[in-house]
Amino acid sequence: MQGRSADAAAHPATMGYLAEALLNLGLRANRYGLPLLYEPLNRYETNLVNRLEDGVKLVGGLACGNVKLLADLYHMNIEEADLPAALRAAGGHVGHVHFADSNRRAAGLGHTDFAPVVAALRDIGYAGYLSAEVLP
Repeated sequence: MQGRSADAAAHPATMGYLAEALLNLGLRANRYGLPLLYEPLNRYETNLVNRLEDGVKLVGGLACGNVKLLADLYHMNIEEADLPAALRAAGGHVGHVHFADSNRRAAGLGHTDFAPVVAALRDIGYAGYLSAEVLP
């Protein structure tokens, strides 16, 4: 569920369709005891949800609690002023984390400082998986 809202006037309706789809899919996933992940993407890929804060507003308003955010550090590097603060603010809405450096390479091959990110994940009690979505 990516893409762009055609124009500013259509944006609220597009977000309504997105929320409706996430709710329907979330309810279906919930029947099987599964989470549904939604990933905020950077502005070059979508104009719908770019930051974790926007994602929290979207999924936090749904009538099911199993729709969580996939926090991708690559996209966050572009959109968030402070990665650890964004993770702390999103708190329990974080359902999965993609570890990637600022240049979408493996951790340590860019300029992201991962120690504060890990500290923030500990602070919010994140106990899920971390995965690498990186370029070779």
